[in-house]
Amino acid sequence: EEAALTARRADTLDAIAQRRERERESQRRFFELREHTRELERQLEQLSEEECIITRARESLREVEGRARDAGVALDECTPTESVRTRDEQQQALRTIERLEARLDEAGVVDEAVVREFEEVRNRDEFLAREIADLEASHETLVQVIERLEHELSGRFREGLEKINREFQSFFTMLFGGGSASLALVPFTSKESTEEAHERGTTVQEGIDIRVQLPRKKVTTLDVLSGGERALTSIALIFAMSQVNPPPFIILDETDAALDEANSRKYADMVRALSARSQLILITHNRQTMEAAGELYGVTMGSDGVSKLLSVKFDEAVSVAK
Repeated sequence: EEAALTARRADTLDAIAQRRERERESQRRFFELREHTRELERQLEQLSEEECIITRARESLREVEGRARDAGVALDECTPTESVRTRDEQQQALRTIERLEARLDEAGVVDEAVVREFEEVRNRDEFLAREIADLEASHETLVQVIERLEHELSGRFREGLEKINREFQSFFTMLFGGGSASLALVPFTSKESTEEAHERGTTVQEGIDIRVQLPRKKVTTLDVLSGGERALTSIALIFAMSQVNPPPFIILDETDAALDEANSRKYADMVRALSARSQLILITHNRQTMEAAGELYGVTMGSDGVSKLLSVKFDEAVSVAK
């Protein structure tokens, strides 16, 4: 049975590790897609400027074409060998068109070079138009993926927050003998207000606020709690998060140092409840916490002045004592 349980535990740990890896991969993919979207937006802006240049070239070429037809010159079909994609080349094409217009005014006719230049620029314009359409489609797809990921991450986060709140309330009530405690999402408005963020179309960042209500007290914030009360609240929150996503091991180092005897007993009860799902390793000098342990490890020194490790299992100690 121990071997079977060990195998099941190993499989469970592997499954947990794989799930966490998938979550990290989803987050990494989300940030990559968001960065890619920003890059596409910059490319769209650059292509929009290039489109304006091409539009001006198109208008000029149409005028040249009209003059050529009025002069009785036929336009032959031709295919460009390469596509102009840089702004400098487009501006060079505009200057070429202006020179051709001047030559047309002087000669009254359009030669074949002007016709070829017109066809090349027109094909380049069509090519850039197709590129812009492709980029816009890619941008729309990326926006949809980002929205879906943000919705999924937000849903998982809020679901986890609800689970933590249930456990937080349970541990808080156990420690204080009543009252209530919860984690609440609040807008993070240190740089701009929520209204300004909505007007600008940006996402309002959210933070987490801890709200508590002690029994028989009108206390709702951590600022007015005593040191011991803050320690108890922190312990309740740590234990609540550990219950929602239990790790295989938890190490607690002197977390009960600020507790009195009564609260130490409550802390010991919480440790027993938490040990049902995780293995705990506690460093403590509190006797109440030691009583909740299954096995103690300590250091003792004999008359020879040499330190020795001492371990005691409570179950065996009780049987021996009887």
